[in-house]
Amino acid sequence: MTLPRLGRRARWAGLLYGLALLLWLSLEDNHVWPVAALGAGLAALLVLLNLLRRLGGRAIPTPYAVAGVVTLGALVGLGAAVATAGLMLFKNALHAHVFLDYPPGLLLAVLSRAPVWTLAGGLVGLGLLLLWMAWAKNG
Repeated sequence: MTLPRLGRRARWAGLLYGLALLLWLSLEDNHVWPVAALGAGLAALLVLLNLLRRLGGRAIPTPYAVAGVVTLGALVGLGAAVATAGLMLFKNALHAHVFLDYPPGLLLAVLSRAPVWTLAGGLVGLGLLLLWMAWAKNG
């Protein structure tokens, strides 16, 4: 399995994510699902950009790829919980309302789900790797 090099598409993904984040920050919105999606996107983007920057263009043996993808997926899941809570806290500080958009109990509830999100991220990573391997074998 050969990893692609860091290219324009990865940089465009980062720019588009930043634009989506700026749009979300400007809205008066206190729903949980947009910030959870943005937190997961931030974690995935950071892991992907870091991976491609360090290992882009190198061949990874399949046994290492399986363990690596599961580990990276788990990092994305854990990072998603932390990034979601961080984005909630940042929006609270930015908007500075008397009644917070995201109360402290909600931030703690998101952080308490970090172990489950870590497991889910690892399983999603494994599933995506298996799909990619099946596609590469048949394609």
